[in-house]
Amino acid sequence: MTFRPYPILTLLTLPALAFLIWLGSWQLDRRAWKAELIAAFEASAEAPPVGLEETLCAGSPATGQRVDMNTVFPSDDAVKVYGTGPEGAPGWRIFAPVLVPACDDAPLILAETAFEPLETAMRGGDGRTAERSVVQSLRFETPAPRGPFTPADSPGQSEFYAFDAGAMAVSLGFDAGDVNADWWLAADDGSLPAYLTQTPPERHVGYAVTWFLMAAALIAVYLLFHVRAGRLTLRR
Repeated sequence: MTFRPYPILTLLTLPALAFLIWLGSWQLDRRAWKAELIAAFEASAEAPPVGLEETLCAGSPATGQRVDMNTVFPSDDAVKVYGTGPEGAPGWRIFAPVLVPACDDAPLILAETAFEPLETAMRGGDGRTAERSVVQSLRFETPAPRGPFTPADSPGQSEFYAFDAGAMAVSLGFDAGDVNADWWLAADDGSLPAYLTQTPPERHVGYAVTWFLMAAALIAVYLLFHVRAGRLTLRR
């Protein structure tokens, strides 16, 4: 076999090939990371409910960990956070502040108390009319960060499209640092949170296969180009 590679083409192909292989490996790492997150969440969700103050102020909450409702006392004030309800309809998730006196650094945490569907989009996933619902069970969750396409909030109307501890605290009449910025208490319906279901582990495997196939295609095109140019032959 004789092989006389084109120098410039080879210099361009090798970094591209390495990048495609790295992307595939990165997606496999993401798959393992996501699987670990789901396993940790499910383990926390299966544990007995914990007291709010003793868990939060000790700095030991875990995502998915259920809270003893007898230790949660929301106030009457509330902010609205855009999201979906138990029936899949879009609307406002209602969060009220809960006083946690023992937590000196942030004595308040937001707790989801109800869901109000939008008047213009009140259809649930099964076609039934969505109705206002009251939250019966809560769990610790880390609020999802603001994305690049998240709409602007309306703090004056207490309407938010992403978690903002400082702005929400001010909207409720408190100091900006009074609301816990790491956790909130979200409705516990037994399902995985959105950030764990939007891209499940299986999808990362699919992405990895795609990148590896592109790497294989690049190698095939590279070799075929040299074969047609007479620079790669199997005979001497």
